[in-house]
Amino acid sequence: MQFKQTAQKFDEFRVTEVSFLYEQDGPNEGLLKDKLSQLFRQDRSIERAYLVMARLQDNSGVVLGLATRFGPEARIVKNVQSAFASVCNTKEHLDVLFLTAEQEAQLTEVCKPFFRV
Repeated sequence: MQFKQTAQKFDEFRVTEVSFLYEQDGPNEGLLKDKLSQLFRQDRSIERAYLVMARLQDNSGVVLGLATRFGPEARIVKNVQSAFASVCNTKEHLDVLFLTAEQEAQLTEVCKPFFRV
């Protein structure tokens, strides 16, 4: 399940195809990862987080992949988008993908988690 922010709301949709390409890393991404890690240390539902370039159906872009204890939660997406907006251009958005076990297994072949408990 993926959430995408548009304007001030979030669109939720199911992803049927996803290909993980490579870890998204660099100076700006490092700042974002640090900010998100601070957030996730306070949220006991987040187990692992990945920042990855991915192809979702017909689109490619940076995705935050989350392995959580309780599944998808809009509250998590809202907190992630607030953290993202504090570090990056607020006109942009960050797609959030709540990972299945199968997706996470595929993801770990190309990317390591930047956060884990």
